[in-house]
Amino acid sequence: MDGLKKTVNNYTQEEVPFFHEPVLWKESVSFFITDKSGVYVDATLGGGGHSKLFLNELNSDAVLIGIDRDKQATEHAKKRFKGFSGKFIAVNGRFSEISEILSSYDIEEINGLFLDLGISSHQLDTAERGFSYLSDSPLDLRMDRSDGITAEDIVNSYSEHELADIFYNYGEERLSRRIAKRIVERRTVSRIKTSKELAEIIRSLTPYKGRVKVMSRIWQALRFEVNNELNDLRKGLEDVYTLLKPGARVVVISYESLMDRMVKRYFKGVDPDFRRGSQYMGEKKYDFQILTKKVVRPDESEIKKNPRAKSALLRAAEKV
Repeated sequence: MDGLKKTVNNYTQEEVPFFHEPVLWKESVSFFITDKSGVYVDATLGGGGHSKLFLNELNSDAVLIGIDRDKQATEHAKKRFKGFSGKFIAVNGRFSEISEILSSYDIEEINGLFLDLGISSHQLDTAERGFSYLSDSPLDLRMDRSDGITAEDIVNSYSEHELADIFYNYGEERLSRRIAKRIVERRTVSRIKTSKELAEIIRSLTPYKGRVKVMSRIWQALRFEVNNELNDLRKGLEDVYTLLKPGARVVVISYESLMDRMVKRYFKGVDPDFRRGSQYMGEKKYDFQILTKKVVRPDESEIKKNPRAKSALLRAAEKV
C-alpha cells in the first residue's frame, strides 16, 4: 500500500499497481444483484474492485462477465479471479460490442449490467498514458494502447475549427475557440508532444481561479475523442436493452455531466444523447422503472477515504 502514495510522475507502466477502490460499493451491490444465480455483466472491469464484490455475493452457479477495452485490465482480472473459474469470464473488448461478446458465449439474456464510467486508478496513475494533466507525459489518452489515434495526433493535426468543436461539445468549455486557436499557433513552432506542453498553453489563457476545471474539461474532451467514448456508451446502451431480462437491473456510475445526461435520458426511455435540449431526446423506446429518484452520491466519509469518488453519480433502473 505504501507504493500507492507515490506521485503520478513516479510510476511507469510496469510499476503501477492494479489497485481499485470501488466507488459507492454498498449501493452498487444492493441495486445490482437480484438473483444470486443469475448472469451479470460488468462492462467496465478496470481493476476489478466492483467485480470482486459481485463475485462474493453470487452463488457458484452464477456467471459474471467482465469486459474492458484495456487488455492489461482483463489480463490482471484473469489472474486475480482465477479462484472463481467457471463463474467469472474476462473479455477484452468494448461495451459497444456487448451483443457480439454475449453471443460468443451463447448468452441470450442477462440479469444485470454494471458500468463504472470513470478512468481506472491504474490508467490515471500511469504517467506515460497521459490521463493526468499533472504529469509531464506523452499525450496518449488511449484506453486501448494498440488501437486508434492519440491525443498528440489530435492536437497536432485537427483544424482549429475541429479542435474548438471537440472542446465545446465534449468538454462544454466556453474558452474552446481561444484554446484551439492558441494550440494551432503553438504547433507551428514545434509539435505539441506532452501533457506539460498542452497544460502550459491552457495555463497561459486562463486565470488561476477556475484553471483546474478548464484543464479537466479539455482533457475530458480529448479523452472522449480519442476513445470514442460517448458513441461507445450510446451504442452499448441501445444494444443491451434487448438482452436484459424483465426485471434486470442497470446500474451506472458516471463522473461527467455528459455521460450522466445520457444515462438519465436512457432510463427515461428516450435516446441516450449527450447534447443539451429536448430536441435530441426523440420518442420513447425503452421501458424502465427508475430505482434512484435522486442521483446517489458518495457521503463525506467515502470521499475522505477515496477523494476520487467525489464526483461520482450513481443511477439505477430496472427493465419493466
